[in-house]
Amino acid sequence: MQVELCRKSVERLGEPLAPLLSMLREREHTPVVKDCLNRCQRCELGFVMATVDGTPLGASSVTALVADIDALAAEDLDQDLDEVDQA
Repeated sequence: MQVELCRKSVERLGEPLAPLLSMLREREHTPVVKDCLNRCQRCELGFVMATVDGTPLGASSVTALVADIDALAAEDLDQDLDEVDQA
């Protein structure tokens, strides 16, 4: 999955970006870092913001964000398996 991360929101949490990028790559995601994803209200409230394959996500921590991304990836995998079963 392509994961676009908001650099500003990650920096606001005080989290280092490199370990997050490594974690996403280990899970076979494609992280892309953008300066801003224009979701400022949530960002200013302290959420880390991302867009995953076009779906906007916001989480209160990097750990919660990665869990949400994993959940989306699992849903995507389940849908792919259902399509294969139907074929």
